[in-house]
Amino acid sequence: MKKIISILFVSALFTVSAHAGGMIGIKYGNGELSGDKAAYTAGSNAYAAASKSESHEFGAVFAEVELGDSPISVGVEYIPYTATVTVDGSASDSHLELSEHTTIYALVSNPAGDNGASVYAKLGYAMADIGNVAANYATTTVNSHDSELEGPMIGVGVQSGALGDLGFVARVEATMTDYDDVSVTTTSNGSSSVKKTASAELTTITISLAKTF
Repeated sequence: MKKIISILFVSALFTVSAHAGGMIGIKYGNGELSGDKAAYTAGSNAYAAASKSESHEFGAVFAEVELGDSPISVGVEYIPYTATVTVDGSASDSHLELSEHTTIYALVSNPAGDNGASVYAKLGYAMADIGNVAANYATTTVNSHDSELEGPMIGVGVQSGALGDLGFVARVEATMTDYDDVSVTTTSNGSSSVKKTASAELTTITISLAKTF
């Protein structure tokens, strides 16, 4: 469903862009993914809730189109690579892979000064595929897991005026994505079906360069 929604949105965006202003750009920055594991019981053992976080640089591409003469634009952002998420950063640790991370959003801007600069707020919905989930412990086997990570995104940023005569603009932006809970069912400590659930948040700070049209 995620891929269908994304394809339809991107198709509509570029269809509209033939008749409206917008931009295509790249962004680079740092993202911190924080996870909160709920408490669970496996066999005769009780495991307390726990929290972990990972921070890493990342890049993305995005496209936006303006909605007429309004201060509102709609856009889509895509991270074109797969990320391996572990607890301790080691390949030997239990891990999963996140891929096809796509965010669909609306952006509202407001002028800031006389040089074409602006400030903006954005609201969107992020979606990613979950795959290659592995538990590298002798007593644990993964039986099943959720296949998607998704949730709402909010952000704020500052956009420059035109950089030279070629129609480029720059941005500095901060976002927060609050993902829905995800679950995995395992065989653990003698129990054939143990459900483990966690929530996650992604906080990013990025800079962008975009070509307006």
